[in-house]
Amino acid sequence: MAGDGSASQPWPGLQEVIEADMIRTHAYADHPWDEGDELYECNPGAPISAGDTLRLLDGNHGEILIHESYNLRYLTIEAESGHHPVCSRLEVQAAGKIIVRGLIIRAEPGYTEGYALVRVTSHNWQGPARDITIEDCYIYSVEDTAGWGLDEWNTLSCNGIMVSGDNITIRNNILLNVDFGISYSGNFGIVSGNSVSNFAGDGLRGIGNDLLFENNFVQDNYNVNENHDDGFQSWSLVEYDQPPRERVVLRGNTIINCTDPGRPFQGGLQGIGCFDGFFIDWVVENNLVLVDHWHGITFAGAINTRIMNNTVVDTTGEEPGPSWIRVAPHKDGRPSRDCLIQNNIVHSVSLAPGAGGADNNLLVTDLSMLDDLFVDPANRDFRLKPGSTAVDAGTLVNSPLTDINGILRPRGKGVDIGAFESY
Repeated sequence: MAGDGSASQPWPGLQEVIEADMIRTHAYADHPWDEGDELYECNPGAPISAGDTLRLLDGNHGEILIHESYNLRYLTIEAESGHHPVCSRLEVQAAGKIIVRGLIIRAEPGYTEGYALVRVTSHNWQGPARDITIEDCYIYSVEDTAGWGLDEWNTLSCNGIMVSGDNITIRNNILLNVDFGISYSGNFGIVSGNSVSNFAGDGLRGIGNDLLFENNFVQDNYNVNENHDDGFQSWSLVEYDQPPRERVVLRGNTIINCTDPGRPFQGGLQGIGCFDGFFIDWVVENNLVLVDHWHGITFAGAINTRIMNNTVVDTTGEEPGPSWIRVAPHKDGRPSRDCLIQNNIVHSVSLAPGAGGADNNLLVTDLSMLDDLFVDPANRDFRLKPGSTAVDAGTLVNSPLTDINGILRPRGKGVDIGAFESY
């Protein structure tokens, strides 16, 4: 700690810097906090302040705990170029305007199932979590689960990223061998460009309003317990007086149940499962969902929700399946309404009476159709084959402006059906 924090005289580690009060920041003066309360300056005269960047060098930085730290400008904590700093846990609680970038976050021996490797939380006493970015991190319980059986998956797989707060961005992270992947509880959040591979719970969860889940890649669910696993899940529980989930966009995500037919613990992964509504003003477009379950995309209790240009396919031909796109009433019987299911490739479409409309969906009634529709379905290449009946067959009205890869629509005489616009 006698160094000056320069490259030639670095401090020993980030947590030591935090515990030595070397960051000039702010916290709420009154507890419990209330919206509109004043902040006071902590550690005046400290060498690190809002707007600075802390660069971490190679080494194990242990557990990083950032509590009650509100910055007037963004404080950035990132890996130095060419370095791979490691920590065993990142917790950001009651804090704001912090960017964490490029860390390796891995479980230490003794961490157990349900433990969150990255946790961003609001606190009803200390204050909210807000304006925080976690990006470009590599997060895992272990790197190799070859020796894991049911007991190991149920006791040693940690949760990946758990968020409770507003204006949080989770971007371009790689998560491997986790229980639940990324769970976002809050409003105005972005979950974009992340990869979740080998997971025992749900890949993604969105419990809030005004959320964007875009271009995420979720693959290889391990069916090791009684949890009904979903690639993406959301809910609003009436019995707990939870509000409806409104204005959520699911765009350009890929969800694959299994990429290796020889691996253990395969099971029925549900694709996009929203079973406890209401879900209001949602947009679900350009997603590729490859699961072996009936619930490809399911909403139970939806209002003004658009499900457009998705490719939802079950290649197994076995139960539970094949996959559908479905809008049903709320489980308490209240009807869905004003929904639209359009331009999707899927095995079947189910729309409750009065729930809205469905048109221009291409139904895969036999698995033999896959080779006629797609470039190489056996190797999960679901781009449209030249001459596919899905090419130029979609409806332009309400269709997304691009496809799953960002290709502008339409490229031919009309919009293509499904997630991919033919090249």
